Amino acid sequence: MTVSRIRPSHEGGFTLMELIVVMVIIAIVMGAGFVGLLSWLSTDNVNVTQARLRTALQTAMAGALTSPQGSTAFGNWSLQLVTQGTHQTLYVCTGSTGGCAGNTVATYPNGPIEVHVSAIPSNVHITINGAPFTCLAFSPLGQPLLAATTPATAAASACYWPASVNGEWTFQSVASNGQASIPYVF
Repeated sequence: MTVSRIRPSHEGGFTLMELIVVMVIIAIVMGAGFVGLLSWLSTDNVNVTQARLRTALQTAMAGALTSPQGSTAFGNWSLQLVTQGTHQTLYVCTGSTGGCAGNTVATYPNGPIEVHVSAIPSNVHITINGAPFTCLAFSPLGQPLLAATTPATAAASACYWPASVNGEWTFQSVASNGQASIPYVF
């Protein structure tokens, strides 16, 4: 009697075709996840910008109300967005007609004093009522300083608010890729 061994018809493992199919599936799943991550980052940067802008507005308005000596017809509690290269920084200053960035020396009443600083993501742009946001000031009563109510002798570099639309100002933060946009009405 002869004993024969049964041999398997093929060895265990993946074929080249199976490996390619698995790699393609992994690439598709990773690609979809990467696109979702980019979208989430854009939305997160816009949310961060809006939160920092609201904080700066509240800080400047509260400062004007609690320390009106920092607000005069020519120098007010103000917000200023400064872009240097690829970095954006939002400053809140007292006694400022603009240009307070980096001034932390208490020189009141002769110059502006930096009170609060926030980094703004470089891929987010801020507008107010459709115009680019650069610099805004508050009166000693904590009200937006409007160009129409400011004396003609005020400095040309003073931070004025644009005219309101139905009594409101809309701050729009938009990611540079256009994937995220959030309004804030003040």
